[in-house]
Formats: sequence, structure tokens, C-alpha cells
Amino acid sequence: MQGAPTITPLLFPQRSDPRLLSQFFFADERVTRVVAEINGLDAELDPQQYLVLLNQLHLSQAHLLAVLERIMEECIPTQRHSRDYLVKFPEELLVDNLGNHMLFAAECLLAGTFLEMEESDGAQLIPQARNLLCSLELVRTVLREQSLSQPNSYPEPVRAVLIQFDRLFAEFELSYVSSLVAVKSPDEIFRQQEIIVLFCETVERALHLGYLTQEMIDGYEPLLMFTIPRLAIISGLLIYPEGPLSLERSPEEMSRVFSPFYSLLKKISPQPLESGPGMGVNASSGACCSELRSRYSSTKDMLHTLFVCISGVADQLQTNFASDMRSILKTVFKIVCSQAEPSEEQSYSKEKDGDSCVTDTPRVADCPLCSSPTEAARLRRAAGARHLPEWVPDSTCSQCSACRSPFTLLRRRHHCRCCGKIFCARCSPNTAVLPYYGQTKPVRVCTHCYTTHLPPTARCARSQ
Repeated sequence: MQGAPTITPLLFPQRSDPRLLSQFFFADERVTRVVAEINGLDAELDPQQYLVLLNQLHLSQAHLLAVLERIMEECIPTQRHSRDYLVKFPEELLVDNLGNHMLFAAECLLAGTFLEMEESDGAQLIPQARNLLCSLELVRTVLREQSLSQPNSYPEPVRAVLIQFDRLFAEFELSYVSSLVAVKSPDEIFRQQEIIVLFCETVERALHLGYLTQEMIDGYEPLLMFTIPRLAIISGLLIYPEGPLSLERSPEEMSRVFSPFYSLLKKISPQPLESGPGMGVNASSGACCSELRSRYSSTKDMLHTLFVCISGVADQLQTNFASDMRSILKTVFKIVCSQAEPSEEQSYSKEKDGDSCVTDTPRVADCPLCSSPTEAARLRRAAGARHLPEWVPDSTCSQCSACRSPFTLLRRRHHCRCCGKIFCARCSPNTAVLPYYGQTKPVRVCTHCYTTHLPPTARCARSQ
């Protein structure tokens, strides 16, 4: 019959299908089924079953969002909305299931329930919540239809709705959290960065003088959580008096971490003296120390008083500003820990019979390609290896497979499309085409696979 419309056949996905759109189809189906059961249940007659279903809904929504996050990382990795605002959030809010909490909050706002906020603040967030939930429903519809027709591709309409959802989600997340807690201002973030620099300088100086060892830093010695802040206070007052602990600033100009202790710091700090003609820095510092000693009856009395005061400030920092101190110390450890530098011999493998030498290249623990040289050789020749790598579930991996850094909301999980393992963004900054896996467009790969298992012809420009 002429003029009849072309009907695209539906390809019902299999549960064993590792493709993300197929996984999304079943995750979405699970959420729909649980919602239907809740709507058909009388909560007053069976409150226990109602609570069970609510818990199932929470888990199924979390799984749906996790799959959706992986789809966006694969489909629009360079078009994701910026999440730089997360640095303003208190660390205790940066949990893995924050996204699920945001959707629950949006649903509550749309239902007229204002959790832990003023009604006026909640009313202003209702339009954002409505737009977010409508966008999510559109994403679910579009991805479900795509999974039944062409689960291997992401056409432009799919990419457009994902970009819109990602933007609306980020905007609602920032607005909602800002209405609940005090987020850091740009000035406060800068002041905290000054403190991080002070702490790093203190640790470097302590390492040079032998007060600390690199083994203690690399081993995350628990006592350093108490030692470093104490040493940093001394450094900030005596060695770097113009830094973040400068008492020439007003309390309002100091970081909120140290400003409550301004008066105490002023008492234990030597008063700055004017250096006369010909007096160098050492002479001025010596005069300050002499002035400090003159306040006490003996050296023993001075050391005891200073120890008690400095320890008191450091202990209150750990108690009253626990979240800020965790964030500061975490960054300090990341900066001053030893970094493994790959040698040139490791970075470049020699060619033998057209194949790279696998034994001389850096390895990732349990890399499926390193453990199977034959499979790795077939991969590099782009012949044979058609089956997809085994995809490591997010729930089973809490740290980067390469650098072992723990995953947080800021340090996100990224799957390598070549070996299937999970890495942080720093250890998977490259993209490559993998035609033997059906990936004809550049996809994310880890540094290990990029330098070890992929031929130069498959490598693409460094991802942003």
C-alpha cells in the first residue's frame, strides 16, 4: 500500500543486556511498578506494607538516577552543567544519594510539604521543583522509547532533554540547599584556600625539619589530624604573620574558622616590632621572640602556657568546625602525599611482532586485559574482541581503581569503556574510539588502557 507510514519495530531489551539504555528500561519499569503498588494500597489499613513499599521506591529511584547519571556521562560528558557550586556546600551534605534526596524534596514541595524550611522559602522553590519533575518525566519517556527502538545511539532529541534535565537539576540543587544551610561565599572559599596553603607550607616545613615523615603523611597517620593544626597555628603566628592568621586584619576579615579565636591568638602572639635601619628579617623575628618570652616568668612557664592555648584553639577547631577541618586536611593530604611518577620506560611500550609489550607497562589491579595478554593483543589489532567488557557495578567500588582515592560527590565515578573498571576523572581523562565494542564515537577510557592497550589510531584528543 503506497503512502503507508514506516513503523519502527520495537526491540524489547533483555535483562542481561549491558547497554545503558537497556538497564534504564528495567530500572524505570521497576520504579513504575512500585509507584503503582503504592497508589493501589490503603496506607491506613496496612501501614507496614506501605513503609516497605516506600523503602523500595527510594531504592529503585536511587538505582534509576545512578543509571541516568552514567547515561549522561556517556552521552553528554562535555555538556554537563557545572557543579562547581558543590564546593560551597558543607561536607556532611556531600553524600552519594544527594540526588535522590533532591528529587524527594522536589516531590514534597510540589505536594505542599515544606521540610525544614520556611513556607515562604519553599513557595519560591515550587516552580523550580515543578520544572525539574516535569523534565525527569520527559527524560524517562524519551529514554524508554529509545531503548525500545535504537538502544545503541543517542540522537539529538535525546541529548537535548538530557542537557535540559541536567541544568534544571543543578539549579534546583543549589537553590534548595542554599535555602536550608548557609553556603560559603566566594570570599570565605578564598580564605579557606589561604588556610590550606598555610597548612601545606607548615607540613612541608615540618618534613624538612624532621618533625614529620613522609611515611606518616602517606599512611594518613591519625595523630596528624591533631598535630598539623597545632603546627599550623604556630606557623601562622610566627613564620607567616602576614598570612591567613594575620592579626593586623580585623576578625571579620579572617576566615570564619579562626575568627572566633582572634582575642586568644592576639594574646599568645608576639606583637610586631618596627625594624630599624640595618635590621633584617632574622633580627626582627628574634626581637619578637624576645618580646614574647618577656611575658612569662620562665621558659617552662611560657611553653606550658603556649601549649595549653594553642591546643585549646586546635581542639575547638576540630569540635566547632569539624566539617571545615575535614575538608582542609583532606586537601592537604592530597597535595603533600607522595605521587607515583611513571618512568619513561613504563610510559612507552616496545613493539614486538606488531603488538605492544604488555609486561613492561604499568598495570591496574585485576585489569581483565592485563590478565589476558591474548585478549589484549586482539584488542590492539582491532580484531575479534567483540564482546563487551564486564561492567563493574557502582555499588561495589568505593575508590578509584588506579589512584585509590575515595569517591565522593565531588570525585565522581567514571567507567572505562575499554576494561569496564571504575576510575576518578583524573585517572580517566582520555577518549578513544572502540569499534570492536561497537563504539564508533569517542568514549571515555582510563589512562592505563589509553597508554597500554589501545593503538595510536584509536586515541582521540584529551577530554575536558
